[in-house]
Amino acid sequence: MFVSLPVPPPGFCACRPPRAGIACSRLDASRRTAFPHSELAALEPRIREIRHDLHRHPELGFEEHRTQKLVQNWLEQHGYETRTCAETGLVADLRPDLVGRARTIALRADIDCLPMQETTDLPWRSVHAGRAHKCGHDGHTAILMGVAALLAGRRANMPGNVRLVFQPAEEGVRGGGAKVMVEQGVLEQVDEIYALHNWPDFPLGEVRICAGPIMAQTHTIEIEVEGEGGHGSQPQVCRDPIVAASHMVCALQTAVSRGLGWRGGAVLSICRFHAGTTDNVIPDRARLSGTLRTFSPEVTSRMLERIREVVDGTAASFGVRTQLEVDAGYPVLMNDEQCAAAVRRVAETVVGPEHVSDRDLPIAGGEDFAYFTQAARGAYFFLGAGDPVGATHGCHHPHFDFDDRLIPLGIRMLAELAEDRLSNP
Repeated sequence: MFVSLPVPPPGFCACRPPRAGIACSRLDASRRTAFPHSELAALEPRIREIRHDLHRHPELGFEEHRTQKLVQNWLEQHGYETRTCAETGLVADLRPDLVGRARTIALRADIDCLPMQETTDLPWRSVHAGRAHKCGHDGHTAILMGVAALLAGRRANMPGNVRLVFQPAEEGVRGGGAKVMVEQGVLEQVDEIYALHNWPDFPLGEVRICAGPIMAQTHTIEIEVEGEGGHGSQPQVCRDPIVAASHMVCALQTAVSRGLGWRGGAVLSICRFHAGTTDNVIPDRARLSGTLRTFSPEVTSRMLERIREVVDGTAASFGVRTQLEVDAGYPVLMNDEQCAAAVRRVAETVVGPEHVSDRDLPIAGGEDFAYFTQAARGAYFFLGAGDPVGATHGCHHPHFDFDDRLIPLGIRMLAELAEDRLSNP
């Protein structure tokens, strides 16, 4: 267990060790928030402890049993009736008596970790080898638990219902936990759904939001090149799959630059190349794999067509055979225009208009929250986590850690967004 930290005075960000020169004014929205600063300040240390506990005990997709139990206990302590969903997920309604009779706004947090090793020396570093919270889902979960506690105190006066969705398996599980949750009815009688994500590439405390596509559709590309192997000293009698595959890698880089117009709109990366077992044998096979990211059906169609042309044409020129497999992943994450406008309006009251924008959006990452916004109106937004002093490790970096200074901001954003959407349909 972690010792409770003292409640910081207004305007002071104590979630991490203080650093000279860091201006945190945009993280102190006590004068603008609809929730008293005293409530948030009293809640924050406990939520920070929970975040550290979650970080120490990361769990992979559909294996989040400890996390599920921890969240469930917290919700029930605050008067929520919970139900499990998608194996290790949770759903809880603030006002179940109003479901079907008034508006329901859903708020979602992802709860799973990544299958990677942590390299930090933090007191709350992962205790499990090969598993770590390196995308900030521990922070997202803790934030939504804070929202649950804050809204519980206002239950009797809420004009509608808030549904809290703790989703498993966002990271790398084919189909994603969101798809399973939608199939199991988590969005039944839900009017709108919202989620946030920390993003170290954006300045600390800024809110980034846009209407339309905000994250990309993902495809996995697998290419097998079959040639004829032989002795490394006699390439003239072989059909070298390494040479052919190498040309494919180079040619595929033109799929975007020469296959699309000046607007672009796609990212294609070959991320794995495997061939051979020793230094004097030309193998008979080479394997490539990579990822395609796109933002519209038209661009997706053109890119898939161009990839096929490059693979087939290169194979013909080198006299090898190929097998191309394209596996569609998460769809494009689309923000509803009115829901995005609501996020912007709330963010402007919380952090100020000067710290809210759509700069550098959309991004080419993939997110299974897209399944939720296919089934209901909703919006997804980013909280900037870029430290103004020194380098900030990005998501999926082995030294990444969620910035605890975002906890009160995240709680404010989601709680006030829920109140706004219930009061201003």
